[in-house]
Amino acid sequence: LDLLKRRSYVPDLILLDVMMPKMSGYEVCQRVRELHPRNQLPIVMVSAKSSADNIVEGLEAGCNDYVSKPFNRLELLARIATQLRVKDAWKTDVENARSTKLLQRMLPEHVIAKLKQNSGLIVEEHKEVSILFADIVGYTNLSASVPPMELINMLNEMFSAFDERCDFHGCYKVQ
Repeated sequence: LDLLKRRSYVPDLILLDVMMPKMSGYEVCQRVRELHPRNQLPIVMVSAKSSADNIVEGLEAGCNDYVSKPFNRLELLARIATQLRVKDAWKTDVENARSTKLLQRMLPEHVIAKLKQNSGLIVEEHKEVSILFADIVGYTNLSASVPPMELINMLNEMFSAFDERCDFHGCYKVQ
């Protein structure tokens, strides 16, 4: 556990025996789960304890899978590969969610939908386009002379008023 806390990276997977000298594998698993969720760090418990109660205890402690000893080498490797694929799928989902969130800040929803469809050409013709670049004159001096919370409140009011006007006129804003 100390090694896991000190490392700057998370291992791909932990193979954990239930029966250990100072602390049970169930306890270690619970402590690892305090640091890392199941989808971030898969744990496969391996044990000679093979009753249904033991397996349930391992799963309730937070392991992703439980293999009884003596185990078949190919089965264990297949279970490990499965856990790594699930972890990779989770990482892909997280990355996709981040990408979508970023795109939503910059592009209209219908353009994002076209991008997701890989429909090739996504360019549209717009007969009327307006581009606004706004600068707050004297902002540097203002920010140096006004308390931070007051400045944030002023900016929030200004941006909220701008957003209301854009919404009223049906404008799309790129942030």
